[in-house]
Amino acid sequence: MILKGSRTEDVLRKALSRELHAYFNYLSFGNAARKAGMEQIAQIFFQIAKNEMEHAEQELAFIGSVDDVKENLRAAISAEYSEATKYYPEAAEIAEKEGFTEIAAFFRKMSKVEKKHGVQLAEFADALDAGAELQGRTVGHSEVNMAQWMLPDQANPAGYIHGGELMKLMDNAAYIVGVRHCNSNVVTAMVDDLHFLKPVRVGDLALIHGKVVFISHSSIRVKVEIEHEDPIAGTKEKALTAYYIMVALDPEGKPMEVPPLVIFTEEEQELYNEALQKYQARKEVFKK
Repeated sequence: MILKGSRTEDVLRKALSRELHAYFNYLSFGNAARKAGMEQIAQIFFQIAKNEMEHAEQELAFIGSVDDVKENLRAAISAEYSEATKYYPEAAEIAEKEGFTEIAAFFRKMSKVEKKHGVQLAEFADALDAGAELQGRTVGHSEVNMAQWMLPDQANPAGYIHGGELMKLMDNAAYIVGVRHCNSNVVTAMVDDLHFLKPVRVGDLALIHGKVVFISHSSIRVKVEIEHEDPIAGTKEKALTAYYIMVALDPEGKPMEVPPLVIFTEEEQELYNEALQKYQARKEVFKK
């Protein structure tokens, strides 16, 4: 089937754009419903959003994709630099002239972000061309999402889950993140900024999220959060947050260098910068 140049190809590309737009619209509708406390309506919107994305994936499959990884990298680099040097600067200028200064600032920020993406992709393309081993792991490479039902043997007589039980769940999540990122055994060196925000009760579902936010030579800083969900009432709240410092160990049990962390998103960069400041401050304390 040869679609290129046909009217059907044009229709498919327009349909793809519409489905992607609908996907994000329904996500927005779902978030608004959740904020209003209408979780059932929120889930309806989220499911429709998922279906819209499935439609978009099928349309993209009809259009066809390029299987050459290097060619895809070159296309991505070109697109990122085009957005960084042309699209977003022009968009910022238009918004500025019309008095939308906040939007103009956002467009300028996006220009810098897209330029960074282009640079990162170019580095990976150069490494592939040179036949070199790719360095670094993304945050998503090691990120984990786990769930555990809270049972009576984990609670005190009042029905509240012991803090130690919850910390154990967090430590397990941090360990998995560490092993995934480092491809080695890791041990907990320190727990930082542990906050108990809401109590967790017997019958709650504990949702544990963990991800790398910073690395040093032989350690990683893992952000771990627990949300508690009442599946009967359909409510969900953040219960605990903490940062775990995990040290990577070689087969002999000695600290080893960890792979670089590749930062892509603004949130990842903010968390990294925040962790870097704390790391540097702690080093200064130890010097004294």
